[in-house]
Amino acid sequence: MNEFIEDFGRIFSDPWDTIWWLGRSYHNKHGNVWPGQEDPGPGLKNPSPKDAFLVLMSMSVFLAFVKAFFERCIASPLATAIGIKQCKSKPCTIVPAIEDHLKGNGYATPDDKTLQALSDKAGMTLREAQVWVRRRQQNVLSSRHTKFTESFWRFVFYGFTFTYGLVCLWDEDFLWDTKFCWIGYPEKIWAMKDKIYWYYMIEMGYYLACLVIQFFEVKRKDFYQMFIHHIATVFLIGMSFVTARTRIGALVMLVHDFSDISLEACKMAKYAKKIDAANILFGVFGISFFASRIVYYPYSILYSALVETRTITDTESPSLRIINSFLFVLYILHCFWFSLIVRLVAKFAQNEQPEGDLRSEDEAPTSSGEEKLETDKKKE
Repeated sequence: MNEFIEDFGRIFSDPWDTIWWLGRSYHNKHGNVWPGQEDPGPGLKNPSPKDAFLVLMSMSVFLAFVKAFFERCIASPLATAIGIKQCKSKPCTIVPAIEDHLKGNGYATPDDKTLQALSDKAGMTLREAQVWVRRRQQNVLSSRHTKFTESFWRFVFYGFTFTYGLVCLWDEDFLWDTKFCWIGYPEKIWAMKDKIYWYYMIEMGYYLACLVIQFFEVKRKDFYQMFIHHIATVFLIGMSFVTARTRIGALVMLVHDFSDISLEACKMAKYAKKIDAANILFGVFGISFFASRIVYYPYSILYSALVETRTITDTESPSLRIINSFLFVLYILHCFWFSLIVRLVAKFAQNEQPEGDLRSEDEAPTSSGEEKLETDKKKE
């Protein structure tokens, strides 16, 4: 334990200390000299953080622009074409007494008793307060049209990255047997193939962009869980890249993209009010999520990171323990999200209509809420 604490503290005196990153076994053989000093040859790249930094920043900015272009020029016209209208709500005057309550509760619609008390405080009738709340929600929260465009972008991106990742890894032995993630580590498998290098850059650039963009989009109820997820994902991808643990990292990325495709497809069907299609896709999503993240992820990936890495290669290091800790954080988040899926299934079984999005989030009133707002406008 004392040795581990000593090793952990070495990064503060030397950020690139090989004991911290690669372990004492490697350090005893090679000192503080990192692998990959020689040219890896054609079709291969050494995982150099300095070289990758500019590529990563450029990729993040590029994907942010692609996202904006895709949502505006492709997804939005498609949403309009299939009948998902873009609501243009008229800005309303802020009523501080009600606004403070809404803002503190994520702009969720308050119950009648709470709204009655707020309307009395604001000098409004209950009916006026109800109309104001719906209009304020229309001002602040995403409409079905906006959410459809966002889900369509994620559906296309996850579909692309999963397909690209599967093509990249199909012929790799470690896809079928995770022991090959560690055989020869680190010297013999330090260099990574070009196609896996770009797979890493695309994935890390995307999640880094998500980490920033999240603060400028509608704040959902699972904002903090997603924030932790993005932090853990970027951290894991980054650390696995620096330490050439890219084989296990590529498997983690592939597993995550797999179930996200059906999730976004389900959301799109829900926003388009194709309920039967949404229910079928939700079932596909639940099965794929359970199979990939609740079963395969711990059985194969966590086991490989915790057990196989110690039995096959002697690379115990502070960086490996941190990576494994974050892998556990991701699995805890998987279990949390799966509990939400189970709750939704329970509501379906009881013939209840789940409110809101498939992920717990704050959203503008849809269907009945929008119809009520239109009725209010006509009355006025």
